[in-house]
Amino acid sequence: MTVTLRKIIVAVIVVFLSLAGLSTKAYPESAQEPEADFTAPDRADYTDLGWTEAFAAANDKLSREYAFTDWKRIDWSALFAHYLPLIRQAETLHDEKAYYSYLHEYLFSIPDGHISLTAGDPSIPLSISHELIGGGYGLALAETDDHRVVVAAVLPGGPASRSGILAGAEIARWGDVPTVEAIGRIDIGRVPYRALTSDVSPNVESSIATAEHYRLEQARLLVRAPVNTHIEIVFRNPGSAEFRRIGLTAEEDGGKTFSLLNFAVRPDFSGRVDFRILPEGYGYLRLRAFADLNDMSAYPEKIYRRIREAVSTFAAADVPGVIIDLRGNYGGFDQLAADLCGFFTSSETFFESPVMYDKRDGTFLSLGDLYITPQEPCFSGPVAVLINPGTKSSGEGPPAFFAKRPSSCVIGFHGTNGSFGLAGGEIVMPEGYTIAYPYGRSVNQDGQIRLDSRDSVGGVFPTRRIPKTVPTILAYAAHEDVELGYAVDFLNGETVAAR
Repeated sequence: MTVTLRKIIVAVIVVFLSLAGLSTKAYPESAQEPEADFTAPDRADYTDLGWTEAFAAANDKLSREYAFTDWKRIDWSALFAHYLPLIRQAETLHDEKAYYSYLHEYLFSIPDGHISLTAGDPSIPLSISHELIGGGYGLALAETDDHRVVVAAVLPGGPASRSGILAGAEIARWGDVPTVEAIGRIDIGRVPYRALTSDVSPNVESSIATAEHYRLEQARLLVRAPVNTHIEIVFRNPGSAEFRRIGLTAEEDGGKTFSLLNFAVRPDFSGRVDFRILPEGYGYLRLRAFADLNDMSAYPEKIYRRIREAVSTFAAADVPGVIIDLRGNYGGFDQLAADLCGFFTSSETFFESPVMYDKRDGTFLSLGDLYITPQEPCFSGPVAVLINPGTKSSGEGPPAFFAKRPSSCVIGFHGTNGSFGLAGGEIVMPEGYTIAYPYGRSVNQDGQIRLDSRDSVGGVFPTRRIPKTVPTILAYAAHEDVELGYAVDFLNGETVAAR
């Protein structure tokens, strides 16, 4: 089927059906016409093939259609040579757990948040996660800017709590190695850990695009192990001058340590828009997604109207500054992301050029340019934008814009997800496992790829990064809105400077 830029939504909307998919970027009827049509790649269904044959077909399809092979330096031949014997062995033994595990490792070797593996039957990844990390030591760890590892939170009644470990304790050694080294040894690709978390779609595993985000997830997994696993640690509680060595044993806890700390936390899975005027007098706008989950077949006019209502309310109240909260934004329509920016500029600005895989000749085709068009009303005052590593795909576009806008600031402990591609590719594998992947990329006016990670670095970095100190980590873990506080401080400074 040939599709125009206005109808890319038809080709990519399937990915909205998964957690990773709602980070898909899509184009509405109002988007600018492209320079040329293109034919989207077909959805592949390999369910009638054997595991090995399906894997070979999937690797071949990805090697041709994946949008970032050169950019991320993906060696498909090497991946195929490494994983084919493992998949073949799993098929010979008819070991579905091994089959799923190898698919998971294979996909996680591609650092892209738009690469995902969905299990039709979540019992397989859940069983694997129980075997590998079903036990917890009853604490959450975080790394400070001065390279110490501290206890961010302690699970009441858990092993750490019963052993006298307090929030704020420094963990010097984990087992027989320094804790910073132990964190780096965790292989995320081996563990389908979302099955044990409170994530929206626990049966969907998405790869990780940046080293920064990967390190955060390694720290979350270090404190988990098979039930009854014993570990000795060396720690020092706050206020103590001496380190102590104690032993901890992992206990079944239903994955509760995951909820103790998550710097990439995402909001509820909805298109709801919240706005209000804060006690400090600033406007606050929260956007969870750039898509209306009740009608994902068209441009989300309801969300656009709510954004316009918010900016109009702020303008009527003559607020001195605005905070836009995009933490964990799932993405959606790039046009809506551009339109959001349009309320904060008086001049037309380039947003991106999409380049899509064209099935007709197997090349990647430029589909024209998307611009930020000024919207009414226009807010010209200072703006603070809140982000985290859960801010993904279309959600990363506005922070990139505001990072360059005068009197604006992007605030967070960490950068965005680093996955700005255009998703929509889908491969259905035997046993009901579905691989999703991006077959489009966003480029700038010079043809250079925008925001997607390379060498595990990408996304939008905070222009004002929140320091990771023991006080800020403990406050964040205690559910104090540290990021919002920093945004208010920034606007206070801008307001004083303007006087």
